[in-house]
Amino acid sequence: EHKTVHTHKIETLKAGRLASLALDFTSRLIEQLGPRLATSESAQKAAEQIEQEYRKFCDQTQSSSVAVDMDIHAFPLKIAPIVYPIILLFLFFGLPYLGFILFALYCYYVYRVMYLYKPFSYKKQKKKQGVNVHGILEPSEEVRQTILFTAHHDSAPLYRYNQLDRLSYAKKVALPVALFGVSGILCFLQVLVELMSRTLLMPNMPSLVLALLHLLLLSCSPFLFSLKHFYHEQASPGAGDNLASVALTVQLSRYFHWKRACGQPLKHTRLYFCSFDAEEYALQGSRAWFQEMAPSLENALVLNFDCLYYADKLTFLEKDVNASVELSSLLARRCVEIARSMGYEAKSESIPRLAGGTDAAEASRAGLQSCTLTSVGWDDRSKPSVYHTKDDVVSAIEVKAIEQAISVGIRLVELSETGQLWEEGLEEPLSEEKLEEEPKLIFSKLTNR
Repeated sequence: EHKTVHTHKIETLKAGRLASLALDFTSRLIEQLGPRLATSESAQKAAEQIEQEYRKFCDQTQSSSVAVDMDIHAFPLKIAPIVYPIILLFLFFGLPYLGFILFALYCYYVYRVMYLYKPFSYKKQKKKQGVNVHGILEPSEEVRQTILFTAHHDSAPLYRYNQLDRLSYAKKVALPVALFGVSGILCFLQVLVELMSRTLLMPNMPSLVLALLHLLLLSCSPFLFSLKHFYHEQASPGAGDNLASVALTVQLSRYFHWKRACGQPLKHTRLYFCSFDAEEYALQGSRAWFQEMAPSLENALVLNFDCLYYADKLTFLEKDVNASVELSSLLARRCVEIARSMGYEAKSESIPRLAGGTDAAEASRAGLQSCTLTSVGWDDRSKPSVYHTKDDVVSAIEVKAIEQAISVGIRLVELSETGQLWEEGLEEPLSEEKLEEEPKLIFSKLTNR
């Protein structure tokens, strides 16, 4: 059944106009709902309004519930003050190998959960319910290609210590991390000494000097309590990260629905427009969605949008999740060619280590070709880095950055529709550049973005 469409003149549906509409929608939702912590009432209401927008332009829409572990990043920090004194007690009572085993297991847990975004699951895990939404626009004839435009509507929890002065930040974050590291190093060194002296499994007590050192470190345990409160209960407004990208997918659905209303429907390309919850919690929303939907999305292309701020920072990611997940370099570099052919400065690179991850990683893990379009200053000096802060508001986003992303998305679909997506011939083709594995960054705050 045909839906009624409020058609506009061609000039009003250019990318610039669509970008303005996207930011208007972003402003309206933030004004109505405020920050949108994953699984919160405001995040669920945002998902509901996003689906309502998709419904205007898509042939079908669907929302799906997703179970979210809200402690996935906080839990490792919460147990650090417990693990630390246990390690030192093992050391004090002559059991350094047990202390080192505990230290190594904890480090592996942190590495897997907070760096690789591969959480463990257990039956008694307390989870809350988030909401993913998507819309589908069908072609008029046989489907030959499926393209997904994805983003996330939840906003990040604020970091409690980001705004403190350097001395306070060192006391609340750097010192606890250093103390924990020292406990593991001492265990390792003591294990080496006892291995060399063949006394590793023999009962022994440390010397008086070492015992005093252990007690001194043990007395520092209260310093680790600050890690339990690293994450604030409040969330960022999340305009650029990442509600504006969701609004962008709405405008892409508007554009292609308008083209259909003008008698120029897509003939062979099926489009998905997706908004995920819980991206800020180790990509749990997109992980659940892609695990469920991947079998029906064989050979689909996924262009994810995340952190769109600066027009001169247009970047397509070839690696994700702290550079540990391979995305589609073929798709990323083709998108760079598309952007350059439209007169935009663009590049492809890996996400920096310690910069976190995006939903494109879960698409890649599900076996789909994917990349993320972003335009952010990853460090805090080349450009103001407002994501994951209270300053992530609409005024921090350059309209041109949204316009560029919309233009690339439209062009990607047009090339797919005409069968030219992988053909040579775009202006200023991307040469064989060496992928910059780890851009040199200077961070002034910790992040798990």
